[in-house]
This record gives sequence, C-alpha cells and structure tokens, in this order.
Amino acid sequence: MLAARIHELGGPEAFRVEQVPDPVPGREDLLVAVRATSINHRDAWQRKGHPHPAYRVELPAILGIDLCGEVVETGAEVDGFAAGDRVTISPYIPCGRCENCRRTHPQYCTAFDVFHGTYAELAVIPSALAVPVAATVPDADVASFSNTYITAWQMLAGKAAVGPDDTVFVWAGTSGLGSAAIEIARLFGAKVITSVGSEAKHELVSRLAPDLIVNHYEEDICAAVAEFTEGRGATIVFEHVGEASWERSMQMAAAGGTIVSAGATSGDHAEIDVTFMFARQLRILGSRLGTMNDALSAVRHLEAGAFKPLIAETIPLAEIAAGHRMLEEYAPAGKIVVSVSGP
Repeated sequence: MLAARIHELGGPEAFRVEQVPDPVPGREDLLVAVRATSINHRDAWQRKGHPHPAYRVELPAILGIDLCGEVVETGAEVDGFAAGDRVTISPYIPCGRCENCRRTHPQYCTAFDVFHGTYAELAVIPSALAVPVAATVPDADVASFSNTYITAWQMLAGKAAVGPDDTVFVWAGTSGLGSAAIEIARLFGAKVITSVGSEAKHELVSRLAPDLIVNHYEEDICAAVAEFTEGRGATIVFEHVGEASWERSMQMAAAGGTIVSAGATSGDHAEIDVTFMFARQLRILGSRLGTMNDALSAVRHLEAGAFKPLIAETIPLAEIAAGHRMLEEYAPAGKIVVSVSGP
C-alpha cells in the first residue's frame, strides 16, 4: 500500500510517500480502506517531536488521527462490523487498568494513548474504537470529524455543561476545533461569540451563524464581549490557542464562568493572575480528545446534518508535506482534507 511516513522528526519535508507492506489486522481489529483523512495540529506536533509523552511516536511512523474509511476485513473476534461498513474512529485510547478507568471515568486515564496511522491507503484500527457512520455523509465531513468534533463535544457537553443560558466565546472560529465548537454550542441553545483574523474568515464563519463575530487582531474583544453580554462576560470561554489568548480569555470570562482548554497552538506558557482568577471565581478546566460516548453522541448530529465542517482545501496523499506547511504557515480557514482513495 501507499503511505506517508516519517523516518525522523522534523519539518514537513520529513514525510516520505512510499510503498509499505499492507497491515494485518489482529483478532479484535478492523482492516479499513482509508478514503480520506485530514491534517491536525496534533499531527504536526508528533512530526516535530513535541516534548509531551502524549505526542511521542515510534519511528518510522504513519501519522494521521482522522478517518473516513470502509471496512475491508474483520478480525476473528470482531462482532458488530462487516466488510463494506463505513466507519470513522474515536481515537482516544484509555488504558482500562488505572483507577479512573476502573471507576468509569476514562477521560481522566493516567496512561492513555492516541491512535495514529491514517495517512495511508489501509489502516488497522481496534474495533473498540470504530464508529459507524452513514453513507450519506460526505467523505470530507467524516474525515474532519474525529479530532475536532469529539474533542469539542467533551469540552462543551462533558466538561462545561453548556446550555441555553450560556454565552460561549470561541477563539478562532474558522479553525477545525473552533468551528466545531460553534456548531455544538448552538446545538445546545447557547449564544455564541467567535473571533477571526481577517475579513475573509469573517465571511466564512458567518455561515455557522454565530451571534457576534469579532476580529482578534483589530478589535478590543474583551470590550466587545462585555458590551454584547451587558457587562456580564462570557459564561464559557472555549480555549485552544494558549499563550497568545489566555490573558484575554480570563478577562472576558463572567464571574463564576468557565474556561475550558484543549490546545495551545500559539504556545504552552501562558501567564495567569491568580488573584484575578479566585476573585472572579473562575473555573479552569483542562480537556483532551473525548470518550466513545462523546463520539457516539456527536456522530448522530453529523449524520443528521447538524454539523457541516468548514473545509479549506482537499489535497491528495502525495501532497501531505505541502498540507502540513499550509497548516503551519498560513492558518487556513477550515480543515485540510487529504483524499486517499475513491472519487
């Protein structure tokens, strides 16, 4: 099969698109023909060698966390799936052994892993991670689902308990995670404020119908949030930017509000005014990916048409290095989808 592998850590040039042996599924696995995947910041951090253990991969490695595929073969002990089934993936892998897993809190697993391996024509996935998805959903939408919508669902529904009384501020609304958050917050009846960095992105994010759009480069967004909320502030701040946005995230949060964070695309080291935090009685919640329950809940809305991911580009697998450069250099509006097989 054809696959994009890295043999060493580094820039986008580390990718080699090459022929490799077809993978063989184990007794509890599915062999899946990959129709499409997409590029995420997680993939870039793995490629570069982010120091956190959660991003380490054994080289040579096939990266890729998102999946739109079709089952080719099932392992001998697999129930519930058959050749021809259309699937995506819930990529978070709890260990099943730690105290949190034993107490049915897998999102707090202390020895979790994350699936990777979809930058290829074939992928082997554990059947326990497979999520059925209707054939009516476009390939690009399925390929944009796992890393963003499952993560955003856990952040907003699982952690922040979003509801119709909330005003949610979403950073970078045309990003994969940001656009997913807008759609999920609106699904739960919340008001949504989002930020963009250009007029073109303003026009694009307006398709998702947020209640207010602000430019995070040109406007005093904390003042805009205060005006929109009549001085209260955002009850939930959806954080995935990190260093460049953290101070403003705290300033715009309502008293007793929640900042929920699952990313740091601008840098890991943010400063915090501890007195401001406890005087405002803010809740700061960390989050990562999501559980199978999150995946199964979110995919129903994908199938129903409630979620329509923003797609920036669709490229072939052979151009995976160019796609990574695009992600890091140009901050595209929407997901970069990688077409692997099929029309």
